[in-house]
Amino acid sequence: MDLQIRHWDSADKYVGAVLKWYEHWCLEVSYRQHTLGCYILFCRREGVRLPSDLHDEELLGLREAMSEIELALRAHSFFDPDHFNYLQMGNALPLLHFHGIPRYLMPRNFDGMTWVDKRPGHPPVWKEHEAPRVLIEKLRVHMSKHL
Repeated sequence: MDLQIRHWDSADKYVGAVLKWYEHWCLEVSYRQHTLGCYILFCRREGVRLPSDLHDEELLGLREAMSEIELALRAHSFFDPDHFNYLQMGNALPLLHFHGIPRYLMPRNFDGMTWVDKRPGHPPVWKEHEAPRVLIEKLRVHMSKHL
């Protein structure tokens, strides 16, 4: 598989968000930071739209990627989430991807900002705006340190 093909972003609008390539998945920082450290896992096989379309090796790869990013975020004191939510909706982008949303009981500080998870224990508050590219790059650097 060609590592440069990101069929979910044909205009390369978010090319600088890649955290790690896996055999069957691509892990990226989400440009929508609903809580601190949000990420997206994209299935690399074109045409996959539902989790039930995944092959066994893709499911195992998804588990590996989820475990790695969870451990990586827990290794940082300014992330250290209390829990993780995963959302797979496929509304605006029907290609299979999972939104990873770290959840926090207490505020976190990152890049001179205080981040508050406004509804821990409930569905996250969904942000409609994109974070600035400079923030995404800082998140990418810190999030990828333990991957």
